[in-house]
Amino acid sequence: MKIGIYPMVADILHPGHLIAIEEAKKYCDYLIVALHCCPNYKDPVQTIYERYMQLRAVKWVDEVIPYYDKYDAATMLKSFNYDVYFLGDDHKGKDWENKDLLSTLGKEVIYLPRQHDFSSTNLKIRIVDKEMNINEEVHTNA
Repeated sequence: MKIGIYPMVADILHPGHLIAIEEAKKYCDYLIVALHCCPNYKDPVQTIYERYMQLRAVKWVDEVIPYYDKYDAATMLKSFNYDVYFLGDDHKGKDWENKDLLSTLGKEVIYLPRQHDFSSTNLKIRIVDKEMNINEEVHTNA
C-alpha cells in the first residue's frame, strides 16, 4: 500500500484545496493530510477544530493529523511510515519546511499542479466585498 502525506493549513476550505487533495489521492492508496495548526506565515480565520472537521469529511482524505510547528512536522515525518510527500507546484525550485529532511529520508516529493484561481485569499476578499455591498445597499435603501 502506498501512503502519502499532504501538509495543509486549509483555512476556509475551497475548491482549490479539494482539487489538490483529489489529485494527491491518485498517487497513493492512503492519504494523510497533515494539518498545520499554527502557521507563522498565515493567520487562519477558522479554528483548528473547524479545519479538522472539514478535512475529515473529504472523501479522498483517509486521516487528518494536526501538527503544531516545523519541529513537530519533522518529528512526524521521521516517525511515520509513508512513501510520498505532496506540495503545490508553487514550491518547486524553492526552499520549504523540512525539504532537506525529506531528501535525507529518501521520500518521493510530488508537486501538484495548480491550474485554477481558487485561493483562500481570493475567497476572503470576495466575502468582504459581498458584505460591503450588502451594507451599502442597506444604507442606500434606509
